[in-house]
Amino acid sequence: MWAILISSLIKFAMPLGFLVWSFFQPAIASYVFISFTVIFIAYLFFIDITDKPRPDSLIWTSEEIRILRTYHLAIRCPFASKDASCYLNGIRLSAFIWVPWLLWNQLWIPAVFLVVNFFITTSLSFRLDPFFFLSEAIRGGNLQLVSEFSILQQVQKKLNSLLCSQPQAQSDILIGDTIIEPNHYAKPYKTAS
Repeated sequence: MWAILISSLIKFAMPLGFLVWSFFQPAIASYVFISFTVIFIAYLFFIDITDKPRPDSLIWTSEEIRILRTYHLAIRCPFASKDASCYLNGIRLSAFIWVPWLLWNQLWIPAVFLVVNFFITTSLSFRLDPFFFLSEAIRGGNLQLVSEFSILQQVQKKLNSLLCSQPQAQSDILIGDTIIEPNHYAKPYKTAS
């Protein structure tokens, strides 16, 4: 419970705290906020690009392999991925408050950076929490994403069945509908080396 409370406070307090600081020292606060943002986003892009699985094509279809490689973080560590998506969206949405304030203070470079950051990180946020974004898009009427969402669910069920069939992986299996697996991927996967 404490971890969730602290996580929620950090998620909203960090951008808000920097904004309050910017009322007194706008230039310094904006550049420090952007520094933290760049470090966090660089870390997210790095872990998204590296260590993608190379699933066995005898077990997985080409569509399933594409889904596994695209959403590997959300499948591999769903809770951390969902939290990272929330943090990223908190930073992205704070741009609606930051940008007018920075423009008012004639800090053009940080304002432009936050606008560009808002658009560049959209796809990363989507890949970090595809279950939420796909289901919301479908609920909103975007029926083109139904097949992607169904393949994602199919991959998750297939992973659960593969892991359940391996006795040594019983402790790594399932909480609710999500896979908790500290050993990355079990035998059907080979990570890129």
